[in-house]
Amino acid sequence: MNVRKFLKKKIEEMEIKKTGKLFSFCCVAPLIIKKKNKSDIKKFENIGADIGLLFQVADDLIDYKGSLLVAGKKTGKDKKKGKATLISLIGYKNTVKYANNLILRIKSKLNKYGSKSKNLSETLNYILNRNK
Repeated sequence: MNVRKFLKKKIEEMEIKKTGKLFSFCCVAPLIIKKKNKSDIKKFENIGADIGLLFQVADDLIDYKGSLLVAGKKTGKDKKKGKATLISLIGYKNTVKYANNLILRIKSKLNKYGSKSKNLSETLNYILNRNK
C-alpha cells in the first residue's frame, strides 16, 4: 500500500471513530429494540459509520470553504492547526468527489429497502450540502 492510500485509510478510521460511532448507534438502536438479527444490525452499523464519515467530511468541507457568517462558527481552523483531513491529503475537489461516492455507496446499501429508505437518501444529500 502506498503512503497516500495508507494515510487516507488512517484519516477515514479516525473520522469514523469520531462521528461514525454516534451515527452507527442511531442506526442500530431501532433494530436492537425490534430484536432484529445480528446480520441486519451489522449492516446498519456499517451504514451508520458511513453516514458519520460523510457528516465529518462535510464538516471538514465547511471548515475549509465556509464562512463564519454562514457556518455560525469559526472556519479555517483545521488548516491553521495543520490538522490531518481528507482535504489536506487529497485536496478539496477530490474530497467532494469522495463524499459523493460515499453517498452512492450508502445509497446502494439502502437500495434493497426501496421507498422505505427515501427519507434517509434525502438526508444524505442534506448532510453533504449543508453549510452549517
